[in-house]
Amino acid sequence: MKFVIFHGTYGSSSGNWFPYLKKQMELIGQEVILPQFPIDNHEELLKLGPKKAKAKIQNLDNWLDFFKKNIFKEIKREKKVVFVAHSIGPVFTLRVLEKFNIQLDCAIFVAPFLTVPKMAWDYELATRGFFKEDFNFEKLKKLIPVSYVVYGDKDPYVDKKYTFEFGSKMGSQFIEVRGGGHLNAEFKFFSFPLVYELCKTRIDTKEYL
Repeated sequence: MKFVIFHGTYGSSSGNWFPYLKKQMELIGQEVILPQFPIDNHEELLKLGPKKAKAKIQNLDNWLDFFKKNIFKEIKREKKVVFVAHSIGPVFTLRVLEKFNIQLDCAIFVAPFLTVPKMAWDYELATRGFFKEDFNFEKLKKLIPVSYVVYGDKDPYVDKKYTFEFGSKMGSQFIEVRGGGHLNAEFKFFSFPLVYELCKTRIDTKEYL
C-alpha cells in the first residue's frame, strides 16, 4: 500500500505535519511518497508586489507534469493508494484523478476548498488555474470511494462554506478539529495523530502487526 502526501501553496514537503506522518507510516511498514512540488519564491513575490509579481513556477500544468514524471509511475500499478492532501492539495487531487484516471482506496482532504476563497493577492496569484466549475463528481466519487474532510473550526483562510462545498460534492465524512485553524504549522500542527489514525484505518492489520 502506498500513501502520497500533497502540500499546499508555497508549501514544503518538510513543513507542517507532513514529515511526522511520513515517519509514522513508515514505522508501521507503509510506503510513503512525500514530494516537493515546484513553487515560486514567496518572499521574492511579496517584494515585487501585486502589480509586478508573477507566479511562473507554481501552476496547474507544472504540477501535473511533475506528478506524471515523479509520482504516477510509482503508483500506477499499485492496488491500494491513499492520497493525503492539504489546502490547495485537495483540489489538485481532483485534477490529478481527472487527468490520470487513478483509482484510490481513500483520500484524506485537510482544509480543502473547491471554489476560490477570498485570499491575499499572493495566494490568488499562485492558485489561478487550479479551480474549475465542471468537475465530474459522479466519476470522482467512484475513483475515491472513501474520503474524509478534516477542517479547523477557526480557519482564517478558508471559510467553512468552501470546505463544506468540497466535502458535500465528494460525499466525504467531515471531521472538525476545534481551534485547528488552517491545520498547519502556524497553528502548531507539527504532528497530526488524527490524520495518522485515519491512514491506519485503510491498512490491513496483518500489514503491521
